[in-house]
Amino acid sequence: MEMIKTVDLHKSFGDLHVLTGVSETIHKGECVSIIGPSGGGKSTFLRCLNLLEKPESGKIYFEGTEITGNLTKEERKAIKTGAMPKPEKVNIDLHRQKMGMVFQNFNVFPHLTVEQNVTIAPKMLLHKSNAEASEMAKELLNRVGLIGKINEMPGNLSGGQKQRLAIVRALAMEPEVMLFDEPTSALDPEMVGEVLDVIKGLVATGMTSVIVTHEMNFAREVSDRVLFIAEGNILENAKPDEFFSHPNHPRLQEFLSKVL
Repeated sequence: MEMIKTVDLHKSFGDLHVLTGVSETIHKGECVSIIGPSGGGKSTFLRCLNLLEKPESGKIYFEGTEITGNLTKEERKAIKTGAMPKPEKVNIDLHRQKMGMVFQNFNVFPHLTVEQNVTIAPKMLLHKSNAEASEMAKELLNRVGLIGKINEMPGNLSGGQKQRLAIVRALAMEPEVMLFDEPTSALDPEMVGEVLDVIKGLVATGMTSVIVTHEMNFAREVSDRVLFIAEGNILENAKPDEFFSHPNHPRLQEFLSKVL
């Protein structure tokens, strides 16, 4: 089943054309890692999937619904002539609730306890009762080894613990896909493993996951497929063993020779 599908995505920042027609499909239950050089477009592509960055052209389908509202020239002409009805406006906030997002820099609320960080959104947006939200928070915090910190303030947590809390906050919204934007890049090396272990456990449950990462061994171990994004597009797309052992594209060969 197709979870996310992109068709000919283009995204620019000023004169910099960051995405140059990216087309890709992520299937339900699949874990896809994205690697590539800085500035190559990988994080921009990820952030386009839930429209944190809106592409100038191209389409994004989430569970079969086109969410960008971008129209081709042919579609605009068909609407103008009455040959095609004007599409209904999509409530992107409802779709975003189904896409958990974990950023590089934690994004936890410093003025709320660990438990409050987890329960605030489910109570406000999913209309869960205090008891329901609290029970879910305890279950998720226990799952990532943070149950002992439930009444702590984020300022008392290590970087790795803050990132695990950020993952729990995303999971508390009961998403259907998780998007990770370099989730370990802001961590001290000794804290990277604890966060990667949480993501591995999540992937093992069958959660659809898209992960932008610099951790090559992790990408090789956890992924169903690995994408190499550079120069604004996907230059290679393969299963991990083939991707790392027999890279085809010269740019990927050059990249791997420097990072492995």
